[in-house]
Amino acid sequence: MQTPQVIASIHGWRRQPCNALQATGEKLKLPSSQAKPTQNDNPLWVAVEEALANDSADKALADTDAALQKAKEAGDKKGQAVAMYLESHVRVVLEDRAAIDKLAATMKEVAALYKQANARQEELDVNKDIMEFLFLNGKNDEAEGMEKEIRAEVKSDKKLEASTLLDLAAVYYVLGRLDKAKGLVDEAAAAFEGLKDKAGLGQASLASAVLSLSQQKFDDALNILERSLQAQDDKKLKASIQYAMSQVHCAMGPQGLGSAFSDLKKARAFMQEARDPEGELEVLQVMQELHASQNQASEAMAINKEALAVTQASGDKKKEAQALLRLVSANLSTQNEIEALRLAEEAESKAKEAGDIACEAEASSNIAEVLLRRGDKAAALKRARDLLALCRQKSYEPGQAAAMVVLGSALLNDNAQSAEGMRCLQDAVRIYKESNDFVGLYSAHFALANAYFVRGDLEDGLTHAREVLSCCRRNGDKVNEEFVKQNIERGRQYAAAMRLTQAKRPSNESAGILLPPSGPQPCNTRFSRIPGSLLNIVAAGRNYWGVPRTIEDPTADDDRPPCHTIIWAHPMSDHSTTQMCLDFMHLVGAMAKNEVSKIPIIVQTRGVQERWCGGMTQGNMTSVMAVALWGLIKTCRTEIPQVPIMVLDFAHGLTTAQIPRQLKPPLGVPETVYFNKSRWEPQLVAVKSLLRADLKRDSMQGGGAGGGSTMDDSKKQGGQKFSRKPFSWVGPSIKMDYCWYTQEWKAVGAAEGEIIAQDPVVPVRALRQY
Repeated sequence: MQTPQVIASIHGWRRQPCNALQATGEKLKLPSSQAKPTQNDNPLWVAVEEALANDSADKALADTDAALQKAKEAGDKKGQAVAMYLESHVRVVLEDRAAIDKLAATMKEVAALYKQANARQEELDVNKDIMEFLFLNGKNDEAEGMEKEIRAEVKSDKKLEASTLLDLAAVYYVLGRLDKAKGLVDEAAAAFEGLKDKAGLGQASLASAVLSLSQQKFDDALNILERSLQAQDDKKLKASIQYAMSQVHCAMGPQGLGSAFSDLKKARAFMQEARDPEGELEVLQVMQELHASQNQASEAMAINKEALAVTQASGDKKKEAQALLRLVSANLSTQNEIEALRLAEEAESKAKEAGDIACEAEASSNIAEVLLRRGDKAAALKRARDLLALCRQKSYEPGQAAAMVVLGSALLNDNAQSAEGMRCLQDAVRIYKESNDFVGLYSAHFALANAYFVRGDLEDGLTHAREVLSCCRRNGDKVNEEFVKQNIERGRQYAAAMRLTQAKRPSNESAGILLPPSGPQPCNTRFSRIPGSLLNIVAAGRNYWGVPRTIEDPTADDDRPPCHTIIWAHPMSDHSTTQMCLDFMHLVGAMAKNEVSKIPIIVQTRGVQERWCGGMTQGNMTSVMAVALWGLIKTCRTEIPQVPIMVLDFAHGLTTAQIPRQLKPPLGVPETVYFNKSRWEPQLVAVKSLLRADLKRDSMQGGGAGGGSTMDDSKKQGGQKFSRKPFSWVGPSIKMDYCWYTQEWKAVGAAEGEIIAQDPVVPVRALRQY
């Protein structure tokens, strides 16, 4: 039986401000021209939303039941429909299987109530939700029948029919049936054109462009937008369409950047003709960001100066401060600190006049950063502390985080072991995470990574450096990504050098010395978006063996095999070889104590033994350096045999998804290599005799190596016949022939196979599981 799937639009929080196709098309417009999301002002809707936000689903159900009874008593059909709709939503959130199974029937009742209340638009919305629900659950015939009913119902109203066609196209767009969606959009565009509805025609054009972009048909999308541009008379709308064309050109890659800049210049010209300075500033800001993303600092600075001139002409102090701050960033990127400091001080004064704490905090943070770059630590510390006090007074958290980053950097620049500086940076990370500030989080992680590298705490520094790399890749910042990688290499080398003279300190991050106490953290997602019915199917395999029951086995002795294993996978990622070996020695020493049970240790490495298994290439040097750990493990097995250690070496090309699929080695095999889809084990083989290696065959028999005559030769020559005892320079066996052995890697079987080929063998232990 196929499990019903619950679509997002079934929930009370319907897609706003429009359907999925039109919502994607809104992203092609200028941000100021995009439709703003609207909130449902229905009191019951608001009450259910608040109850679910507070994890009070029972209260939400009680509210919907009370509202449903009240609407029935009053004969309010629309109120009944809303209450039933929200009740279904709450039950779906609670993963009520019975409610999910009859969801389509319930929604049809809701649509019927809306029809009785003459709420035509709400009825159409619910019918489209039902249609999508049926398609997702494979009931295509019923869904197509629902589509025919919807089209027949709106056929009398041409304008409503055209907008409904766009909504139906959105359903097929969500399902991935782009050809069907394209046909409905073209039909809607023809209907709007017949009605001479320019606004509707513009919506249809955007929807058609989105469908073309989804199919990577850039030329078709540009042609559609060009036709829409010619049909418009409003200058602002033309500017927005030019912006959409620039977005399409940017999607084409580097070859489309020139055309994108040309489109943005035309958009600015349209805004100037419309006498809209705010729109012109918006276009200039987009141009500046595009230049900055291409590392074109001089062009970005020129655009910022033009934007500053526009804001000065308008007399808006707040926008003038924002334009000055963009100029500060451009000057900092070009290392022009003197000009950046002057502009930041001017921006701070303008922000104070405008009463804008955000711009004031950013300007003051930039001033402190410039002072720190110039080596004036005392002035930078004073500026950062003043900014922190100001932002705390006005409860402005982003400004507090920025001040903490500068303050922490200044303190650590003065003293690399400053605990106060580390706390400031970690508090900044926490604030940026709570506010979802991507740029601020990048700067805080970068400062923390450098601070840990300088202190010699490689693991903690790598943790934050990986976060910085993630931010760079998410933003497409290749320049800073390479810079961070270089910092990681320098930090690794510095830590390795420090380990020669200093012992490793405990991890500050892991030990909680600087961070707040650990514990359950609140999650932004309150309800799972995956229906419980689907989770039950996925987890059904866990119940294959039934519920294990544990019984005591008095016949078994106490010395039973361990139930746990330690996985040591440090060599699989970035590491310092010296530090890793020291850590492993500490682990083995701790496990060798009498009061600690002898739990096996499985060490995982990558690409160490590939050359001995026929590999022509090797992985990176960091992975190969784990060969030192192999030697250390051999020593540990000899000196501390009571601690079982197993080593698994994987090919450097295996992904994290392929590694768990490798078959485990049999008991008693301490070393295994997985390479070229085979499992390799080490074996001892005798070394070929060094004395016999280079001797010719005539030197292995009587007559010596000088080629003297033999008995056969004397017979042939008819000379004097005599016999002598044959003499071998090398005897058939001597002690030096069989006393040398070496290790070779032999392929013993496939690396991957059926994990469960037969019923598992019941282990013999004190606690048996049946």
